[in-house]
Amino acid sequence: MCLDEKEVYEICMSVDSFIAAELTESIVRGTSYDMLEAHHGILPISRRSFYRRRRTAQRLMRQRMAHLVEEKNGQMRMVWRND
Repeated sequence: MCLDEKEVYEICMSVDSFIAAELTESIVRGTSYDMLEAHHGILPISRRSFYRRRRTAQRLMRQRMAHLVEEKNGQMRMVWRND
């Protein structure tokens, strides 16, 4: 994605501030829940809840990258940010 790690961390903080660093690592580097547990120890969240929060953060990232533009005929068109 086009967001830098700091922006991803801010989005993860809004989703769950307690595990924001682990969520960021998982999204940016593609680290799985099991690898995070092996590296950081037992995470204070279940695997299912972790991936649910990860999907929420990724959805927020997609929403931040898109915006609507009105065309001349009045129709709205979604435009993606390309940084």
